[in-house]
Amino acid sequence: MKRQTSWARYTAAAVSPPVVPAVTETDRTRSGRTGLPVSGAGRAREAAAKLIGSTGAPPPLNELRMVPVAAAAWIAAAVGIRLPAAAAFTVAGAGTAALMVLGIAVFSRRGGAEGAVRGGAAACLAPLAVVVLVAAAAGAAVLHRTSGPIHNALAGQGVISGEFRATGDARAGTPDRFRGEARYLVSARLVSFTMDGTRSTAQTPVLVIGSHAYADIRLGDSFTSAGTLSAADAGDPAAAVLRAGRAPVVVPTAGLYGTATDLRRNFAERSEGLGRTDAAALLPGMVLGDREPLTDDLAAAMKATGLTHLTAVSGANCSYLLAFVFLAARAVRLPRLWAAAAGLTVLAAFVVVVRPDPSVLRAAVMGSLGTVAVLSGRGKVPASLLCFCITVLLVIDPWLSGSYAFILSVCATAGLIVLGPRFAAALERVLPTPLAVLTAVPLAAQVTCAPVLILLQPDVPVYSVPANIAAAPAVPMITIVGMAAVILASVFPALALLPLWVAGAGAGWVAAVARFFAEAPGALLPWLPGATGAALMAAASAALVVSILLLGTRKAEELLAEPEQELEPCTAGRNGRGNRSTSGRSSGTAGRGWRGNRNRSWSRRWLAAGAAVLLTGAALVWWRPGVRAPAAGDWAAAACDVGQGDAMVIRTGPAAAIVIDAGPEPKALDSCLDALRINTVDLLVISHVHADHYAGAEATGDGRQVHGLAFSSAEPDLPREIDGLAAGLGLVPQRLSRGMHGERGEVQWQVLWPPAGGTPAGPGTGTGTESGAGTNGETNGEANENDASAVLLLQAAGLSFLFTGDIEEDAAVRLLQSTPGLRETRIDVLKVAHHGARNGGAELPAAVRPKLAVISVGAENTYGHPSRDTLETLEAAGAQVARTDLLGTFTLRTDGKRLIVERLRGG
Repeated sequence: MKRQTSWARYTAAAVSPPVVPAVTETDRTRSGRTGLPVSGAGRAREAAAKLIGSTGAPPPLNELRMVPVAAAAWIAAAVGIRLPAAAAFTVAGAGTAALMVLGIAVFSRRGGAEGAVRGGAAACLAPLAVVVLVAAAAGAAVLHRTSGPIHNALAGQGVISGEFRATGDARAGTPDRFRGEARYLVSARLVSFTMDGTRSTAQTPVLVIGSHAYADIRLGDSFTSAGTLSAADAGDPAAAVLRAGRAPVVVPTAGLYGTATDLRRNFAERSEGLGRTDAAALLPGMVLGDREPLTDDLAAAMKATGLTHLTAVSGANCSYLLAFVFLAARAVRLPRLWAAAAGLTVLAAFVVVVRPDPSVLRAAVMGSLGTVAVLSGRGKVPASLLCFCITVLLVIDPWLSGSYAFILSVCATAGLIVLGPRFAAALERVLPTPLAVLTAVPLAAQVTCAPVLILLQPDVPVYSVPANIAAAPAVPMITIVGMAAVILASVFPALALLPLWVAGAGAGWVAAVARFFAEAPGALLPWLPGATGAALMAAASAALVVSILLLGTRKAEELLAEPEQELEPCTAGRNGRGNRSTSGRSSGTAGRGWRGNRNRSWSRRWLAAGAAVLLTGAALVWWRPGVRAPAAGDWAAAACDVGQGDAMVIRTGPAAAIVIDAGPEPKALDSCLDALRINTVDLLVISHVHADHYAGAEATGDGRQVHGLAFSSAEPDLPREIDGLAAGLGLVPQRLSRGMHGERGEVQWQVLWPPAGGTPAGPGTGTGTESGAGTNGETNGEANENDASAVLLLQAAGLSFLFTGDIEEDAAVRLLQSTPGLRETRIDVLKVAHHGARNGGAELPAAVRPKLAVISVGAENTYGHPSRDTLETLEAAGAQVARTDLLGTFTLRTDGKRLIVERLRGG
């Protein structure tokens, strides 16, 4: 058989992940002893011996010596971008001095005990040198971004007009908080700007937030805009944020970027010829990373099945393309050097066309370095190449250290390199070889990426592995044939039809796989969110890795322990002494193997028991009844179950919130805030002074900081209840009236009611401590307290809320008359007035047509709340209803497409 070259092995690894090498003809022959073919059992024993080695462990990965270098680069980058430039340069200077000291120790000629010191110093040289390099690069980048006139503009948060150059395509952001209009985000570089009549130059990365007029900006386009410029957070890829106040004037780019944009646009237009199908929606993303045509429901299905990485170009696409171009060039007899150059040229063009996302950059750099390594005779060392390309990219762009796309790309690649071959070898003991390889690839990527994914989405896609197995065969074909269609669509449009339909068929198959598994029972398994959930997932992933490797080791040991009966007659026929000698050695080995197996068996039992305990604990966390403790980013608002009363919590930070009303007694509110992990109340709002809305408010100050108190009331003077509450909290209360507005964290609010002059008294009002004091939900008092309820329009985490206190029908009509724009405002959540009593009327729900109506009401209350009329009114308005008497305390959040209600505790 012809000997396989280093380059052939490299390109084979690029096309498919590494697996256990197949048995060659040389391996099939028993060298040096019998010269006879090895039986099937013998081949299995040889593979088992390769798997467990002489120590019972997988073969070592010697190339992992670069891991400390990459780790040092990553830590230095993550820290350096968050430090002032002077501090980063100080770190670099201190590292340089330490390098000099280590260099003296390394090149010292003394031996003895100092030789060990010299060896340790030598091991630290490369990581420390990388720290110096990355820290210096980060400091220089930070200084370059914020020095000069731009520093004053950022410090003063001034209004500027500027010229920008887009460094990426415009992408959709969250809608405008108050008007509900679409907003777009454009990553750009500020080239020059004018502020206070002075024009200055700059080279500052800026995130521009604008209206729909910014939607068509593409990579390389130049545009002018104006707005308020403010500094971004430390460590953010953008140094500043511009909130644009006008439409841009765009000059489309020409040259290479212009050609790339034309290719993308032409392919998207041709893809529309596939009709209104999943294939048309998915194909531009799989081939060129263009997610714009992707529908919301298909995106949700891909996310629920762990196939999101296929909705955009990833590192695998770079590998497929590089291997294909090189092999095609070699097929037409191009020399190896020219074939490699062709592959790298096409890869560079591919990166420009699909946009240099972090995962694509990582794969492109690694492919280029791999090509150089092979051509230089070094061969391929994947782990070293991965670590080296991580280091190179972090020196060039330290902000990649915080990019989730980059982190996931590195994790997936590391999983394929380190775990892929071992998983394939282990699973091959219980599965057919093709199925073992297909299973090992997504499984290895899944276990390494899972802890990071939990930080983004606290759910586990149960069918991720089978979905990826089913979709994987179509991906290389879609990449290669799709790129052919991209080129033909711009050069010979008529010839693009066939490859377009072929690639579209593959994309349709991937979409069908996603929808099939997304609709299967239990497609998403809830998991504990945040850092705790990530740590637990890392432990569970480690337990799974150990279990799989132990499975392969045990099977391999069983094969080695079996007597080689098939070979003994043949061996005896050739050499009797050899047979006796072999038998003796086999017996000795068997004896030692039995004792070793017994010891390893106990080790495996302890490890298996530990894994079982860990997984059982994880299951208890998933399904522990009655409690689901949310974490930062997991909820936007919560309705507290405080009995017959109101208490809503709007999250403003990881442990901070605005509390609107407090229920009838402190204990219930305190329990709810504890469960939500709130230790800071940025603002306490009492919508009106009835006990079911204010009496529990003292709980907000129980071990928590309260920064503000606002209220509304029909009483012209400060109500004594509010005065006492303010004194207990050490705050100055503020009366709310129409036109007032404010902001806490990412939450913005404005007051729509009552008018500044107060509300006239009316017959339909409540007087007692329970609003709606009649059994029919009507009120019968003299004070106008219900109609004096503060009505708030609030925007938080992409959701719009309308809080109505206990406002009654007449006041609701006047509210709509005085605020005509409210009918046109998108309302996601309506807090239903008066616990759903009939006197709230039908006018307000019919006008705002909320997606969700929240009713805070006590279970089995004696007031008949909520009334049947109110529920029918909400149903007619198209609203879903969530009630605390049925759900207990529940949280609200959105994934950008759906409004999600989740029970916090049993109810």
